[in-house]
Amino acid sequence: MKVILIKDVKGKGKVNDVIDVADGYAKNYLIKEGFAIPTTSANLAKLNVVLSQQAAQKAATKASLEELKATLEELTLNFKLKVHDNKTFGSVSLTQIEDRLAKEFNLKVDKKKFIDNNNLTSFGLHYLKIKLAPNIIATLKVMVEKKES
Repeated sequence: MKVILIKDVKGKGKVNDVIDVADGYAKNYLIKEGFAIPTTSANLAKLNVVLSQQAAQKAATKASLEELKATLEELTLNFKLKVHDNKTFGSVSLTQIEDRLAKEFNLKVDKKKFIDNNNLTSFGLHYLKIKLAPNIIATLKVMVEKKES
């Protein structure tokens, strides 16, 4: 018997999957316990509507993430650190970078999305990789300069 899963079932499938299982298992467990619904033409039509809505939402999310990636890759953030004996005094943290992006550019990027999560402690141009989605990685340029006393 074919059923449409409305909840994840371990070892069988995820929500909105159409699976083929034994009649007794479908009737006595999956449907009775609320894990699945029978595959009628009305239920299949509803499933198609839900799947098309999910695909449209996924495409919109991907488009907005690609736009965010393009914006981030155009930016260069500048930070100044004090110098003591020709070495940096302090560091630039990911929290500072996150705050600067939010305040100056109105971009929300969680510091947990940075692939290399170390503070910047050396002068020069740094390229920070940000994982926006599993297959969308942006590169942000951060320039750390000497602060004149």
